[in-house]
Amino acid sequence: MVTNRDRSLLDLAFSWLLSKPEIPSVIAGATSAEQVRANSQASGWLLTKVELEEVDDLLSTSAN
Repeated sequence: MVTNRDRSLLDLAFSWLLSKPEIPSVIAGATSAEQVRANSQASGWLLTKVELEEVDDLLSTSAN
């Protein structure tokens, strides 16, 4: 999914977390200016509804 859209795992994680109304904010650590930029850019990308469902399915499968 991530490689099909040329995105990183960070992008996927941010997008998934930001799509959840029960999660009011995403707090990401950064130890360099590059990490701050990456975090900022990741927050501007959205997964599609189908992609969100795929992630939810993967997570529910791995939890069992």
